[in-house]
Amino acid sequence: MKRIFELGFNDFMTMKKAEIIDCIKASEGRTVMAETVIAVPPLVYGVSNPELAASFGADLITLNMLDLKAPFVYGIDDEGIDLTLGVESLNQLMKRLDGKRDISGYARKIKEIVGRFIGVNLEPVPEGKDYPGGRVLSEENLERVVEMGFDYVVITGNPKTGVSKEGILKGIEKARKILGEDVLIMAGKMHAAGNENIYEPETLGDFARAGADAVLVPAPGTVVGVDLELTKQMIEKIHKAGALAMTTIGTSQEGATAGVIEKIALLSKMAGADIQHIGDAGYSGIAFPENIMALSIAIRGKRHTFRRMAYSMKK
Repeated sequence: MKRIFELGFNDFMTMKKAEIIDCIKASEGRTVMAETVIAVPPLVYGVSNPELAASFGADLITLNMLDLKAPFVYGIDDEGIDLTLGVESLNQLMKRLDGKRDISGYARKIKEIVGRFIGVNLEPVPEGKDYPGGRVLSEENLERVVEMGFDYVVITGNPKTGVSKEGILKGIEKARKILGEDVLIMAGKMHAAGNENIYEPETLGDFARAGADAVLVPAPGTVVGVDLELTKQMIEKIHKAGALAMTTIGTSQEGATAGVIEKIALLSKMAGADIQHIGDAGYSGIAFPENIMALSIAIRGKRHTFRRMAYSMKK
Protein backbone atom coordinates (compact mmCIF):
# COMPACT_ATOMS: atom_id res chain seq x y z
CA MET A 1 0.00 0.00 0.00
CA LYS A 2 1.35 3.41 -1.00
CA ARG A 3 1.49 6.20 1.52
CA ILE A 4 -0.56 9.25 0.67
CA PHE A 5 2.38 11.45 -0.28
CA GLU A 6 3.46 8.79 -2.79
CA LEU A 7 0.20 8.82 -4.76
CA GLY A 8 0.17 10.00 -8.35
CA PHE A 9 -2.68 11.34 -10.47
CA ASN A 10 -4.04 7.94 -11.45
CA ASP A 11 -4.12 6.83 -7.82
CA PHE A 12 -6.25 9.80 -6.82
CA MET A 13 -8.62 9.12 -9.71
CA THR A 14 -9.13 5.41 -9.09
CA MET A 15 -8.79 4.66 -5.36
CA LYS A 16 -11.96 3.68 -3.51
CA LYS A 17 -13.02 4.35 0.06
CA ALA A 18 -11.40 1.32 1.72
CA GLU A 19 -8.15 1.92 -0.15
CA ILE A 20 -8.11 5.60 0.88
CA ILE A 21 -8.57 4.67 4.54
CA ASP A 22 -5.77 2.09 4.36
CA CYS A 23 -3.54 4.63 2.61
CA ILE A 24 -4.12 7.21 5.36
CA LYS A 25 -3.36 4.62 8.05
CA ALA A 26 -0.17 3.59 6.24
CA SER A 27 0.92 7.25 6.22
CA GLU A 28 1.20 7.28 10.03
CA GLY A 29 -0.17 10.71 10.81
CA ARG A 30 1.25 12.43 7.75
CA THR A 31 -1.92 13.28 5.80
CA VAL A 32 -2.82 16.91 5.05
CA MET A 33 -6.28 18.25 4.27
CA ALA A 34 -6.83 21.83 3.10
CA GLU A 35 -10.24 23.49 3.09
CA THR A 36 -11.00 26.18 0.52
CA VAL A 37 -13.92 28.54 -0.02
CA ILE A 38 -14.87 28.26 -3.68
CA ALA A 39 -17.63 30.90 -3.70
CA VAL A 40 -15.19 33.84 -3.92
CA PRO A 41 -12.59 34.80 -6.54
CA PRO A 42 -9.37 32.88 -5.81
CA LEU A 43 -6.28 34.25 -4.14
CA VAL A 44 -4.28 34.10 -7.38
CA TYR A 45 -5.92 35.14 -10.62
CA GLY A 46 -6.26 32.29 -13.10
CA VAL A 47 -5.66 29.52 -10.53
CA SER A 48 -8.47 28.11 -8.38
CA ASN A 49 -8.01 27.86 -4.62
CA PRO A 50 -8.21 24.03 -4.72
CA GLU A 51 -5.40 23.92 -7.29
CA LEU A 52 -3.30 26.30 -5.21
CA ALA A 53 -3.82 24.28 -2.02
CA ALA A 54 -2.83 21.10 -3.85
CA SER A 55 0.33 22.68 -5.23
CA PHE A 56 1.49 23.60 -1.70
CA GLY A 57 1.21 20.09 -0.30
CA ALA A 58 -2.40 19.14 0.50
CA ASP A 59 -3.53 15.56 -0.12
CA LEU A 60 -7.26 16.11 0.35
CA ILE A 61 -9.15 19.24 -0.71
CA THR A 62 -12.46 20.13 0.94
CA LEU A 63 -14.76 22.49 -0.93
CA ASN A 64 -16.51 24.87 1.46
CA MET A 65 -19.67 26.80 0.55
CA LEU A 66 -20.28 24.74 -2.59
CA ASP A 67 -23.94 24.82 -3.61
CA LEU A 68 -24.74 21.30 -4.77
CA LYS A 69 -27.85 22.52 -6.58
CA ALA A 70 -25.76 24.83 -8.73
CA PRO A 71 -22.09 23.87 -8.26
CA PHE A 72 -19.59 26.53 -9.19
CA VAL A 73 -15.89 26.83 -8.37
CA TYR A 74 -14.24 30.18 -8.97
CA GLY A 75 -11.06 29.79 -10.95
CA ILE A 76 -12.44 26.76 -12.81
CA ASP A 77 -16.05 27.32 -13.86
CA ASP A 78 -15.52 30.98 -14.75
CA GLU A 79 -12.94 30.12 -17.40
CA GLY A 80 -13.41 32.35 -20.42
CA ILE A 81 -15.33 35.02 -18.49
CA ASP A 82 -13.48 38.27 -17.87
CA LEU A 83 -14.74 39.40 -14.47
CA THR A 84 -13.05 42.77 -14.90
CA LEU A 85 -15.68 43.74 -17.47
CA GLY A 86 -18.29 44.45 -14.83
CA VAL A 87 -22.04 43.86 -14.78
CA GLU A 88 -22.37 42.09 -18.13
CA SER A 89 -19.65 39.65 -17.20
CA LEU A 90 -21.31 38.92 -13.84
CA ASN A 91 -24.62 38.37 -15.61
CA GLN A 92 -22.92 35.78 -17.81
CA LEU A 93 -21.57 34.17 -14.68
CA MET A 94 -24.97 33.96 -13.03
CA LYS A 95 -26.54 32.39 -16.10
CA ARG A 96 -24.24 29.42 -15.59
CA LEU A 97 -25.80 28.90 -12.17
CA ASP A 98 -29.37 28.49 -13.43
CA GLY A 99 -29.49 24.78 -12.61
CA LYS A 100 -29.63 23.64 -16.22
CA ARG A 101 -26.11 22.21 -16.30
CA ASP A 102 -25.48 18.51 -16.17
CA ILE A 103 -23.90 18.08 -12.74
CA SER A 104 -23.28 14.35 -12.93
CA GLY A 105 -19.59 13.66 -12.46
CA TYR A 106 -18.93 17.27 -11.42
CA ALA A 107 -16.49 16.36 -8.63
CA ARG A 108 -14.64 13.94 -10.91
CA LYS A 109 -14.08 16.81 -13.34
CA ILE A 110 -12.65 18.90 -10.50
CA LYS A 111 -10.38 15.97 -9.56
CA GLU A 112 -9.04 15.81 -13.11
CA ILE A 113 -7.94 19.43 -12.73
CA VAL A 114 -6.73 19.38 -9.12
CA GLY A 115 -5.34 15.83 -8.93
CA ARG A 116 -6.32 15.19 -5.31
CA PHE A 117 -9.08 13.55 -3.30
CA ILE A 118 -12.03 15.96 -3.32
CA GLY A 119 -14.66 16.38 -0.62
CA VAL A 120 -17.46 18.79 0.26
CA ASN A 121 -18.91 20.29 3.43
CA LEU A 122 -22.57 19.63 4.22
CA GLU A 123 -24.18 21.18 7.27
CA PRO A 124 -26.99 19.76 9.43
CA VAL A 125 -28.37 23.20 10.27
CA PRO A 126 -31.41 23.39 12.57
CA GLU A 127 -34.80 23.18 10.91
CA GLY A 128 -36.29 26.53 9.96
CA LYS A 129 -32.92 28.26 9.65
CA ASP A 130 -32.55 30.41 6.57
CA TYR A 131 -29.64 28.73 4.81
CA PRO A 132 -28.77 27.92 1.17
CA GLY A 133 -30.51 24.66 0.27
CA GLY A 134 -27.58 23.37 -1.75
CA ARG A 135 -25.30 23.41 1.31
CA VAL A 136 -27.61 21.71 3.80
CA LEU A 137 -27.20 18.07 4.74
CA SER A 138 -30.29 16.53 3.14
CA GLU A 139 -31.16 13.31 1.35
CA GLU A 140 -31.26 15.17 -1.95
CA ASN A 141 -27.80 16.64 -1.48
CA LEU A 142 -26.33 13.35 -0.28
CA GLU A 143 -27.59 11.72 -3.46
CA ARG A 144 -25.86 14.51 -5.40
CA VAL A 145 -22.61 13.74 -3.57
CA VAL A 146 -22.69 10.25 -5.06
CA GLU A 147 -23.81 11.47 -8.49
CA MET A 148 -21.05 14.06 -8.66
CA GLY A 149 -18.35 11.60 -7.60
CA PHE A 150 -17.00 13.10 -4.37
CA ASP A 151 -14.51 11.02 -2.40
CA TYR A 152 -15.78 12.20 0.97
CA VAL A 153 -18.28 14.43 2.72
CA VAL A 154 -17.57 16.50 5.84
CA ILE A 155 -20.54 16.91 8.18
CA THR A 156 -19.81 20.02 10.20
CA GLY A 157 -20.90 23.62 10.74
CA ASN A 158 -19.65 26.94 9.44
CA PRO A 159 -19.66 29.91 11.86
CA LYS A 160 -23.07 31.05 13.16
CA THR A 161 -24.94 28.05 11.72
CA GLY A 162 -26.06 26.72 15.09
CA VAL A 163 -25.07 23.16 14.21
CA SER A 164 -25.33 20.88 17.26
CA LYS A 165 -23.89 17.51 18.23
CA GLU A 166 -27.37 16.00 17.95
CA GLY A 167 -27.67 17.36 14.42
CA ILE A 168 -24.29 15.93 13.46
CA LEU A 169 -25.16 12.52 14.89
CA LYS A 170 -28.44 12.36 12.96
CA GLY A 171 -26.62 13.63 9.88
CA ILE A 172 -24.07 10.82 10.08
CA GLU A 173 -26.81 8.21 10.33
CA LYS A 174 -28.64 9.68 7.35
CA ALA A 175 -25.46 9.95 5.30
CA ARG A 176 -24.43 6.37 6.03
CA LYS A 177 -27.75 5.05 4.72
CA ILE A 178 -27.54 7.01 1.48
CA LEU A 179 -23.80 6.97 0.79
CA GLY A 180 -23.35 3.32 1.71
CA GLU A 181 -19.73 2.26 1.45
CA ASP A 182 -18.87 4.37 -1.59
CA VAL A 183 -18.04 7.70 0.09
CA LEU A 184 -16.04 8.49 3.24
CA ILE A 185 -17.94 10.29 5.98
CA MET A 186 -16.02 12.76 8.15
CA ALA A 187 -17.88 14.49 10.95
CA GLY A 188 -17.45 16.79 13.92
CA LYS A 189 -16.85 20.43 14.80
CA MET A 190 -13.71 22.52 14.66
CA HIS A 191 -15.27 25.38 16.66
CA ALA A 192 -18.62 26.19 18.28
CA ALA A 193 -20.31 27.24 14.99
CA GLY A 194 -22.79 29.37 16.95
CA ASN A 195 -23.70 26.55 19.34
CA GLU A 196 -21.55 24.40 21.64
CA ASN A 197 -18.05 23.04 21.25
CA ILE A 198 -17.82 19.25 21.32
CA TYR A 199 -15.21 18.06 23.79
CA GLU A 200 -16.81 14.94 25.24
CA PRO A 201 -14.85 11.85 24.17
CA GLU A 202 -18.01 9.73 24.49
CA THR A 203 -19.87 11.90 21.98
CA LEU A 204 -17.00 11.61 19.53
CA GLY A 205 -17.11 7.85 19.94
CA ASP A 206 -20.83 7.97 19.18
CA PHE A 207 -20.05 9.71 15.88
CA ALA A 208 -17.75 6.83 14.92
CA ARG A 209 -20.25 4.18 15.98
CA ALA A 210 -22.97 5.92 13.97
CA GLY A 211 -20.91 5.46 10.80
CA ALA A 212 -18.31 8.24 10.57
CA ASP A 213 -15.07 6.98 8.99
CA ALA A 214 -13.18 9.94 10.43
CA VAL A 215 -14.09 12.20 13.34
CA LEU A 216 -12.75 15.72 13.55
CA VAL A 217 -11.76 17.64 16.67
CA PRO A 218 -10.16 21.05 17.23
CA ALA A 219 -6.37 20.90 17.08
CA PRO A 220 -4.53 21.76 20.33
CA GLY A 221 -4.34 25.51 20.79
CA THR A 222 -7.12 26.39 18.34
CA VAL A 223 -10.10 26.49 20.70
CA VAL A 224 -10.07 27.79 24.27
CA GLY A 225 -9.22 25.00 26.70
CA VAL A 226 -8.20 22.44 24.08
CA ASP A 227 -4.66 21.36 24.89
CA LEU A 228 -2.53 18.33 24.06
CA GLU A 229 -3.94 16.15 26.84
CA LEU A 230 -7.60 16.82 25.99
CA THR A 231 -6.98 16.24 22.30
CA LYS A 232 -5.18 13.00 23.06
CA GLN A 233 -8.14 11.80 25.16
CA MET A 234 -10.56 12.62 22.36
CA ILE A 235 -8.45 10.87 19.72
CA GLU A 236 -8.01 7.77 21.87
CA LYS A 237 -11.80 7.49 22.12
CA ILE A 238 -12.20 7.94 18.35
CA HIS A 239 -9.61 5.28 17.59
CA LYS A 240 -11.15 2.89 20.10
CA ALA A 241 -14.47 3.28 18.29
CA GLY A 242 -12.76 2.31 15.03
CA ALA A 243 -12.53 5.62 13.17
CA LEU A 244 -9.73 7.83 11.93
CA ALA A 245 -9.08 11.06 13.86
CA MET A 246 -8.62 14.45 12.21
CA THR A 247 -7.40 17.56 14.02
CA THR A 248 -8.56 20.87 12.57
CA ILE A 249 -7.38 24.45 12.35
CA GLY A 250 -10.62 26.34 11.83
CA THR A 251 -10.33 29.43 14.02
CA SER A 252 -8.59 31.72 11.50
CA GLN A 253 -5.18 30.64 12.80
CA GLU A 254 -4.57 29.35 9.28
CA GLY A 255 -3.71 33.03 8.76
CA ALA A 256 -1.23 33.12 11.65
CA THR A 257 2.54 32.85 11.33
CA ALA A 258 4.16 29.67 10.07
CA GLY A 259 5.61 29.11 13.55
CA VAL A 260 2.12 28.88 15.03
CA ILE A 261 1.08 26.35 12.39
CA GLU A 262 4.18 24.24 13.06
CA LYS A 263 3.48 24.13 16.81
CA ILE A 264 -0.14 23.13 16.26
CA ALA A 265 0.93 20.48 13.76
CA LEU A 266 3.46 18.88 16.11
CA LEU A 267 1.01 18.88 19.04
CA SER A 268 -1.63 17.27 16.82
CA LYS A 269 0.81 14.59 15.79
CA MET A 270 1.72 13.95 19.43
CA ALA A 271 -1.97 13.58 20.17
CA GLY A 272 -2.30 10.85 17.52
CA ALA A 273 -4.03 12.58 14.61
CA ASP A 274 -4.31 10.54 11.41
CA ILE A 275 -5.23 13.59 9.30
CA GLN A 276 -4.40 17.25 9.89
CA HIS A 277 -6.76 19.85 8.47
CA ILE A 278 -6.02 23.51 7.78
CA GLY A 279 -8.91 25.88 7.19
CA ASP A 280 -9.79 28.52 4.63
CA ALA A 281 -9.62 31.81 6.56
CA GLY A 282 -6.42 33.30 5.22
CA TYR A 283 -6.93 35.59 2.26
CA SER A 284 -9.78 35.09 -0.23
CA GLY A 285 -10.97 31.68 0.88
CA ILE A 286 -7.73 29.80 1.46
CA ALA A 287 -5.09 29.49 4.17
CA PHE A 288 -1.84 31.26 3.43
CA PRO A 289 -0.35 28.80 0.93
CA GLU A 290 2.97 28.94 2.78
CA ASN A 291 1.15 27.74 5.90
CA ILE A 292 -0.18 24.67 4.09
CA MET A 293 3.42 23.88 3.19
CA ALA A 294 4.60 24.66 6.75
CA LEU A 295 2.08 22.19 8.18
CA SER A 296 3.16 19.54 5.70
CA ILE A 297 6.86 20.04 6.39
CA ALA A 298 6.26 19.95 10.15
CA ILE A 299 4.63 16.50 10.07
CA ARG A 300 6.49 14.84 7.17
CA GLY A 301 9.57 16.89 6.33
CA LYS A 302 10.69 18.58 3.14
CA ARG A 303 11.39 15.34 1.29
CA HIS A 304 7.82 14.06 1.39
CA THR A 305 6.34 17.56 1.11
CA PHE A 306 8.26 18.32 -2.07
CA ARG A 307 7.35 14.88 -3.39
CA ARG A 308 3.67 15.63 -2.78
CA MET A 309 3.98 19.01 -4.51
CA ALA A 310 5.85 17.55 -7.49
CA TYR A 311 3.45 14.62 -7.91
CA SER A 312 0.54 16.97 -8.55
CA MET A 313 -0.21 15.63 -12.02
CA LYS A 314 2.12 12.64 -12.29
CA LYS A 315 0.36 9.82 -14.17
